[in-house]
Amino acid sequence: MSKNGSPALWEETPAGQQVKARLAEEKTLLALDKILARLDTVEEAVSGLAKVMHQGPGMAAMVADMADEAYRRTDANGINIETRLKGALEIAEKLTAPAMVDKLNNLLTITDQLPGLIAMTADMADEAYRQADNRGVSIEQRLGVALELAEKLTEPTMVNKLSGALAFADQLPGLIAIGMDTLDEGMRQARENGLEPETMVEWAAQFGSAMRETQAEPPTKVGVFGMLTALRDPDRQKALGFSLNFLKHLGKQL
Repeated sequence: MSKNGSPALWEETPAGQQVKARLAEEKTLLALDKILARLDTVEEAVSGLAKVMHQGPGMAAMVADMADEAYRRTDANGINIETRLKGALEIAEKLTAPAMVDKLNNLLTITDQLPGLIAMTADMADEAYRQADNRGVSIEQRLGVALELAEKLTEPTMVNKLSGALAFADQLPGLIAIGMDTLDEGMRQARENGLEPETMVEWAAQFGSAMRETQAEPPTKVGVFGMLTALRDPDRQKALGFSLNFLKHLGKQL
């Protein structure tokens, strides 16, 4: 609208009146204050960024010099950065392969399930302990005995004895072979002298059987007439005949 043909001012229009009313509200004034504060912060940040950009070339050169110095030091210590970076890249390539990713996922799944598995294992151990205790088996006692045994086995004297036993065990096959060779040689010489080891073993078995049967019978007192009566027994006659023949052949050898 206009007055006397001149254009109206903006604040006199309805929209201007609304703007003036909004500007007069406390809420609007607080919002404007925040905007101005943020503008100050942005100005400070831009100033700092300009300063950093001004110092950037020098800082980049300094960082490059530090990197070169670190490279020279590692190279002097026998560490090849390029080789290690190549190895790191190869490891990264392997770790990011689909098959390896699946394995790592499975491992993470197992790791998530690990507390439950540990708890289940503990429950199984507790159940085994209870069952052993019900059977009268004391786990603490047996563990104590095992610890005592371990202590004795780890004593220097016992360690030396066990080392000697192990050394003897290593030599045992050779000793057994030597013993078998000696036994074979003895049996060969016995056969050459007319003694059959198999026959001697059979005689020893017969002698042992006769001794067991004799011990099983109660001892009896026998006089002269009793001896004459006993000689009628066929078994005693065979034994007496064998003894007389043996004495005869022994006399020939003497």
